[in-house]
Amino acid sequence: MKRYLISISVLILALSACVDDGADPIGDGPTERVEITDFAFTPETLTIAAGTTVTWENVEAGTIHTSNSDDAVWGSGTLNEGDEFSFTFDETGTFPYFCTIHPDIMKGTVVVEG
Repeated sequence: MKRYLISISVLILALSACVDDGADPIGDGPTERVEITDFAFTPETLTIAAGTTVTWENVEAGTIHTSNSDDAVWGSGTLNEGDEFSFTFDETGTFPYFCTIHPDIMKGTVVVEG
């Protein structure tokens, strides 16, 4: 019985670590947002400091989109209306990206400075 109670206690502690406590799961660094709407990324070009987390949010009703870097550094998967995807840029450089569903019209760039 004692072993059973210890096992349950360990399980409860492990599960409590998974509960959303409202803390930022990505970190305490700077953040920026890109809205996906009207078949565009807004802003189209974003200049940030290294260590910044960028969050793309699809706010376009009834249309799915993605955010995928040209060189496969990140890929959001399908974003339905209201979905978000975040990526932290630790390295400097210029990172072009696009929507894989609408690649000819939806393009953006993240410029990361040191």
